[in-house]
Amino acid sequence: MKLNKKGVTLVELIISISLISIVIMFLFRLLVDVRYSENNTDYNRENQQTRAIIIKTLETDFLERKLIGLKELPSNANEFRLELQYADQTTGKLNVYEDNILYTNSLGTEKWFLKKEKENTKLKPNCVTYQTSLSKNVEGEFFYIQFTIPISVNPNKKNYIDDLEFFYLGEKKDILENSFPIGRSTLGNYNANQCG
Repeated sequence: MKLNKKGVTLVELIISISLISIVIMFLFRLLVDVRYSENNTDYNRENQQTRAIIIKTLETDFLERKLIGLKELPSNANEFRLELQYADQTTGKLNVYEDNILYTNSLGTEKWFLKKEKENTKLKPNCVTYQTSLSKNVEGEFFYIQFTIPISVNPNKKNYIDDLEFFYLGEKKDILENSFPIGRSTLGNYNANQCG
């Protein structure tokens, strides 16, 4: 009895999966571009580089210095202030205003402005939120912190693609090993209650 030797080899399978992945990637990018062009304006395109620099600067600091604590500072409706506490015993201060973001650490101060399309284009400091996995008593060696700074472009539309989002994944042992001299706040959640 002869066996049919027409089968799929491993190489053919890998090539097929690779080609399908490339096609799916292009389709996904096309969908993102369509959504982007529908919901966003030239304002957003011009600010992509600034937004990328803001996110990279903060996330690099989180990683290199190891974020171990957050302390909310007195704020008002037009300003959000947060102290970031690091394992190297330094702090960073994040201030969000309607027209700029200010970040200060031991190396200096960075200030970023986003270009305005029109008067109603602004950062929303009273809507800044963050959440952490530690407030949920999640078991494991790691914890996460996610920040969101909303940007309002058009008050009639929700443009989530414009929002600045920062993410940090840290080890729980860093929190336990480092006692911060000024007292670390609990890494809970903060949801703005005056956001409108």
